[in-house]
Amino acid sequence: MALFTENSCRPAADGISFRWHELPPLPPSPGETEQPGVAGPLAGAHGNRLLVAGGANFAGGLPWRGGTKIYHDEIFLLEKNGPENYFWKQAEEKLPFPLAYPVCLSLAQGVVSIGGENEQGPLNDVLLLTFAGQTANIEWLPPLPLPLSTAGAAAIDSTLFVAGGSDQTGASSAFLTLDLQNRTLGWQKLPDLPEALSHAVVVSQHDGKERCVYVLGGRNKTSEISTFLSSVWKYTPSAKTWTMESQITEAGQPSARSAGTGIAAGNNLIALFGGDPGIFFNRTEQLNNAIAAATSDAERQKLLLEKDSMLTSHPGFSHTVLLYNTVTKTWTTAGSLPEHPPVTTTAFYWDNQVIIPSGEIRPGVRTPKIMGAEISTAK
Repeated sequence: MALFTENSCRPAADGISFRWHELPPLPPSPGETEQPGVAGPLAGAHGNRLLVAGGANFAGGLPWRGGTKIYHDEIFLLEKNGPENYFWKQAEEKLPFPLAYPVCLSLAQGVVSIGGENEQGPLNDVLLLTFAGQTANIEWLPPLPLPLSTAGAAAIDSTLFVAGGSDQTGASSAFLTLDLQNRTLGWQKLPDLPEALSHAVVVSQHDGKERCVYVLGGRNKTSEISTFLSSVWKYTPSAKTWTMESQITEAGQPSARSAGTGIAAGNNLIALFGGDPGIFFNRTEQLNNAIAAATSDAERQKLLLEKDSMLTSHPGFSHTVLLYNTVTKTWTTAGSLPEHPPVTTTAFYWDNQVIIPSGEIRPGVRTPKIMGAEISTAK
């Protein structure tokens, strides 16, 4: 049975609001008693099943205390059996390999998983998952021309677009496309993103003239600390050009966001859920640099204690739900996410609601919760 916990649903100026609740949490793996949750899961929906597979978490403690990142290959399916009656099953199969941080799209054809990473680094594998009963069918699609993790993706009809991500050297400016109706051509290169970035929200939405691809926020690292971005780039397919469309804006001020989630809503809205503004991320980078440069054990220990204190008291990520109107090019606020909003996961539609499964709620800490939201439109 779904556990409903209503949260902020104040309508935005654009007339859309979100009523948040929880679905049954991700169950433990066989032989385990607890499920800590995963970051970067392969996640989506197809038919009456919600998918959460793979992902990564830490064993043996928090990462800055020596914990080891573990990549997973289990496949979990959430099914609906009547109103508010949901139940989890584990698929008989596993993923072909442990996998986390792919970009995922929920399409009529199934759930597409693009790239990602595991212990060997970024991957170029592209998978299409469909479901029959408790069985997960996995089809291999043409591989990416380069390995990419933490990319963003959107679809326009049968055409997939992948933007940015992380390769072996850092953030990428790659922009690639695949037509699912003409797969033999493989992935084609399109004009690069104007800036290299990873961890962006990528959505397709109509701008009043045609459906375009929007790349919101993200981050890159070109110096000692990462730059968190508030940019909104728009790719217009008919012109094959990028334009700087806007800046992510909250309370009238540009607001950087990385690793959040987002969806297209209505005819010309994009909803952006939470994200990391980067303040504590950048402070962690600064402390890591200072620790590496420390000239004495006492100085190094002091900095390590400061880092541990900061990360263990991390307040979590942004709660704000922002709406971008692609016609008026304006931002409004549509309430807030429930307590402990996740990043490094994905948002998608299933069962007439928005789903945000599992993810990271603080550095090194995951959640097994499955968030859902009913969308209301002002009459």
